[in-house]
Amino acid sequence: MTQVVVRRVAEVLASAPETREWLSPSEQTRLLRLRVVERRDQYLAGHWLLRRLLAEHHAVDPRAVSLVERENLPPAVAGSALEVSLSHGGDWIAAAWSAAPVGIDLEPRTPRPALDRLQHLLLNPDEARGSLDNDALLQRWVLKEALIKRDHASALPEQLAALQLRPVTVKGEVEILSSAAWHLALAPAGMGPVDAGLPLLAHSAWAQSPA
Repeated sequence: MTQVVVRRVAEVLASAPETREWLSPSEQTRLLRLRVVERRDQYLAGHWLLRRLLAEHHAVDPRAVSLVERENLPPAVAGSALEVSLSHGGDWIAAAWSAAPVGIDLEPRTPRPALDRLQHLLLNPDEARGSLDNDALLQRWVLKEALIKRDHASALPEQLAALQLRPVTVKGEVEILSSAAWHLALAPAGMGPVDAGLPLLAHSAWAQSPA
């Protein structure tokens, strides 16, 4: 069983308690390290949204859900074996939980000139430089990020380059959902309905191809 939700950061923050007592000690410590207001808001929204999902699953108050920060890993759910994943991009936040390893990555659909300099990490060896436009490169980025996050790996250049992906017409290893505002990649694919908060315009499944 899996649950994935996407919401606007402001919408989630408006539903969260004004005080921060619902944060665990490790979350409080992490929040204090975040100096940029936008990043603090994204952090609070993600951790409250995740609590809401888990509280619904366990039929408890969201404030009763305890999350424990881990270095370079998604938070752990105290007293539970559930896996979780969080992703933020601009005004949007995505949260997921699953009984199996899960990775999600969300990116707003805005031009990313920097991706043009990363084509060697995003394209397959048989794809020519310039063969994908900026939005397609962004899709490739979120697909690879979701797989890396599922495996609790690091997005090192060699790791990104090693992931060679092809679209498939059957159930793939990772999938991408697109709205007018963002791309969202989910690994594994086929996790079930996604509460996207926006109409979805496109969906495709992808699988790794041999190196």
